[in-house]
Amino acid sequence: MTRATGSGLSLLIDNRGFRTLWLARTTSYLGDVITATAVVLYLYEIGATPTELGLALAAKALPQGLGPVTGTLADRWDPRRIMIAADLIRFGTVGLIAVALPPFPVLLALILLTSTLTTCFLPAGKSCVPRLVERSSLVQANSLLGLSHNVALAVGPVLGAVLIQTAGARAAFALDAASYLLSALVLFLLPPVGGGPGAAGRTTRFVADLTAGLRYVAGHAVARAVALSLFLGVFFAAWDSVGLVFLIKDDHGGTDTWVGVATGGYGLAMVLVPLLLALTRWQPSGPRLLLIGLCCSALGLIAVGVAGQLALIVLLYTIAGAGNGLENIATDTAIGQNVDSDKLGRVFGAIYGPVFLAETAAYLISGPLLEATSPAGVFLIAGTGLLGVAAVAWWLLRRAEGPPPYPRPRTPRRTNPPAGVITAQSGGPSAPPPTSPP
Repeated sequence: MTRATGSGLSLLIDNRGFRTLWLARTTSYLGDVITATAVVLYLYEIGATPTELGLALAAKALPQGLGPVTGTLADRWDPRRIMIAADLIRFGTVGLIAVALPPFPVLLALILLTSTLTTCFLPAGKSCVPRLVERSSLVQANSLLGLSHNVALAVGPVLGAVLIQTAGARAAFALDAASYLLSALVLFLLPPVGGGPGAAGRTTRFVADLTAGLRYVAGHAVARAVALSLFLGVFFAAWDSVGLVFLIKDDHGGTDTWVGVATGGYGLAMVLVPLLLALTRWQPSGPRLLLIGLCCSALGLIAVGVAGQLALIVLLYTIAGAGNGLENIATDTAIGQNVDSDKLGRVFGAIYGPVFLAETAAYLISGPLLEATSPAGVFLIAGTGLLGVAAVAWWLLRRAEGPPPYPRPRTPRRTNPPAGVITAQSGGPSAPPPTSPP
């Protein structure tokens, strides 16, 4: 573990373990996004029905609910081995899709298995970061990982679409499979990162560890606040996905280009924020960074709802994107700074597992809400909801604050000298010691 507390660049240069993990997760992120894009485009090309496409997307999303289970695995077993195994099996499943282009039922099963393995990889990968870097450097470390993830979200869909259009579906899936193989090979170079002793070395059963992890999240003030903030934050923040196009095109007469510019500005902010944090030596606490991110997102969405010009909407929506970028970094940093190392996998699995439920609920609610109100109303309600989440998070985190790590030195109480006595501080002779009272 490095003890340097410099910028993210120094982490990549000086910390071999984190550098290896960053390279592996960057490659894995890209594979995840390319796979998601390639599946949708391939199903469309072969004439899949909307129902079949919905089933494929559901097969990709549903395994995320296994987060508490896969997080328990990450605490019971070596996270490095879990990540390597997940990558190698994903290399096999996606490689089989590339070779066989199987019929829909088989493809659906392979998508389900691949997504389950991704859910295994996530808590194992996240739990490694606090074990490889000092807690004071977690902001920079998570910023670098967030940068990789957001760049993959921006580049992956384009790369997948270009490959399918120019070289066909087999080439796109083959590249996906190769990314998982490369990630596994890089992870073989990762030094041991601790973690569980394996099933044979455990004195408790799997279910006992699982329930203990859930109780830990429920009883740990910071973990509970972060979990609630993440779930409700995703729920309210996802409403803009439905409302943005109607706000720009219907309310303000904008074109598709304006929608693309606004979406691009949001994504650009999510890339620039982790980049800037990675290049600095600013070391805020994770909870404080989370509150800043929630407030930026909330105020940005509220301002978008009341803005009267398209250019102003784009600018304010970019601020909301910056807030979202801060929230993503803050979530992992707050957990890494405050959670016991032997429970990191279970906590990460528990807080990220229910996120897909929040997204699904947001999409189901935001449509009818838009029809009942207006696009601007959706943004105002979403932003106000996020402000409420920030207020609740502040209250929970404030209650979680303990005493300062080091006692503050007490300033000695100043006493007035007896009349006529000149003290040393005034430049005169030293005053005689006071006599004891009778």
